[in-house]
Amino acid sequence: MEQPSEFTLCLPGDPVPKGRPRVYNGHAMTPKRTVRAEERLFAEFRLKYPQAKPYQCPVRLEAEFWMSHRGRPDLDNLLKLVLDSLNGVAYADDVQIIDARILKHRPDRRVPGSKPGSMRNRKTGDPLLFMGEPYEPHTEIHISEIINPTN
Repeated sequence: MEQPSEFTLCLPGDPVPKGRPRVYNGHAMTPKRTVRAEERLFAEFRLKYPQAKPYQCPVRLEAEFWMSHRGRPDLDNLLKLVLDSLNGVAYADDVQIIDARILKHRPDRRVPGSKPGSMRNRKTGDPLLFMGEPYEPHTEIHISEIINPTN
């Protein structure tokens, strides 16, 4: 089987940020939610690309986080979970990432009202819309080789 020139993953559900480790009796413990999310992303990668070898060259990473709410988490914590989960399986080390595009999409604040052309504030239970288009919460990841990086 030939090595793909790009890895792509789409994980349904609300994106999960990397949680801060908590220290108990001098030992750092990674939150269970973080561990489960990292294991899920790793498992999805292995399921889709069972024979893939980690890229050994510079790579480009594109990640889009489609949120179900407008508040937290911070973009860097969402990205950190992806980087740590795929380290050693999609790429040998995340130091190889030399080009990245990261987006966090949040639902529109205003949604169509009951009258044609009217808008109202979004309420809990309204469909998720981004720039007027419906979506479901998910995470999209694209990782590709950079054959001739310019330095």
